[in-house]
Amino acid sequence: MVEEHAFWARHFPGLRARTQREAEALKERYRTERSELVASLDEERRKADRLRALLIAGAFPGITAGHPDLYKAFVWRFWNLVSPDGGRIGVVLPRAALAAKGGDAFRKELLASAEVLDLTMLVNNREWVFPNVHPQYTISLTAITRGMGAGECELRLSGPYANRKRFQAGVRRAPVTFRAREVEEWNDTASVPLLPSDKSVEVFAQLRKSPRLDLNDGVGWRARPVQGDLNATTGKPYMDLVSKECPEGFWPVYKGASFDLWNPDTGTYYAWADPKRVLPHLQKKRERAGNRGAFAEFSGDWREEQANLPCLRPRIAYRRVSRATDTRTVRTALVPSERVLTDKGAYFVWPRGEHEDEAYLLGVLSSLPLDWYARCFVETQVDFFIINPFPVPRRSGDSLLRERVIALAGRLASPDDRFAEWARRVGVVCGALTPIEKRNHVCELDAVVAHLYGLTEPQLVHIFETFHEGWDYEERLRATLRHFQTWRGAR
Repeated sequence: MVEEHAFWARHFPGLRARTQREAEALKERYRTERSELVASLDEERRKADRLRALLIAGAFPGITAGHPDLYKAFVWRFWNLVSPDGGRIGVVLPRAALAAKGGDAFRKELLASAEVLDLTMLVNNREWVFPNVHPQYTISLTAITRGMGAGECELRLSGPYANRKRFQAGVRRAPVTFRAREVEEWNDTASVPLLPSDKSVEVFAQLRKSPRLDLNDGVGWRARPVQGDLNATTGKPYMDLVSKECPEGFWPVYKGASFDLWNPDTGTYYAWADPKRVLPHLQKKRERAGNRGAFAEFSGDWREEQANLPCLRPRIAYRRVSRATDTRTVRTALVPSERVLTDKGAYFVWPRGEHEDEAYLLGVLSSLPLDWYARCFVETQVDFFIINPFPVPRRSGDSLLRERVIALAGRLASPDDRFAEWARRVGVVCGALTPIEKRNHVCELDAVVAHLYGLTEPQLVHIFETFHEGWDYEERLRATLRHFQTWRGAR
């Protein structure tokens, strides 16, 4: 893919550091003043289009899912070149080949036909593996043995190793092993998890006992993720990218950095939008979708009412762009009404459920145990095929643990009057918390969610110990364990 912003940033260093409004103004000037670069951009796009057409025409299943990528073609080429009776492949791959959309057809072929899939994961911390490659990228040293399909594929996992010393010590130990049928049960795309250590297998297995987030049993609550309201590129005609201050009557347009965990509004925005223009556009977009996508589960009458657009009331949003090596991976918040999201964010709609269910899901998604699980699968984005299979405990309405998650998450999500009505429906007080109160609520939430997952105290400690490289967790862990012991035995 040739991205225009990346092209101009390559020729004009410092462009990425500009605000969205400044960057748009500069790019417009560059287009006027540097016609030769405009021609170069057009040629790069033509070359990319030709290569994309070539890949799509090849015998590479899954190449059209997501953006076409060379590694998706190469893995099939490797597979087809070696003998099906004991042929071997040794190759360095991006972790995306083992987890991202578009690689599921290849992964399922491996699980069905390979004898051994041996993966050693390396994190390019301080560029110790490859210079000039992003230090947070994960790389897989991949060894594959083709078989005749007589036996079940054995998956061997080692790492991740963030430096040479750990790598040299780690490869002397036996890898963690799984059978193909176990991998296929984890998600729909046969994505391979990145487990922090050998001891993580037990924790991972316990978390996986809970139902999937997208469970549709026809009885309980049902939440479905939806991509943001406006595409950051094609939606620009509906945005004001020039004004430094929000024009009267306009709404902020959120990008990923516009919200964070328990912070519904960071004050950093992508643009502004006139609701008189954007609301009819969003309504028409929903009508065009018809019976496709998440809104298909709502009645036609509901979809036809513009007053039912999700942006007109508070909703759970999360950042789509994230990494397993960030300080947090699932960055979610209850964002205020009258906010428009770009496609760098996503939000949930509710074919079934009450405000209490919304607070409950927000609490689980914001917890450390869930984020630890997410980091096992996320590489660069929290895509739908990753978030839908997230394990989320389901408890009946009389569960004390569920009620406490609702109370804690509802209170944390209601810092000001913008959430007063939502808080009233959930049954919590609305208003700012002191820093001490907020930290205490967050620690208790982690403890209660850990009980909902059925985690033991050693398993909870393991989550803290392996959550993030080098983070200072001792004080928070002690506070969480105190709450964990208080809630021991609650249902």
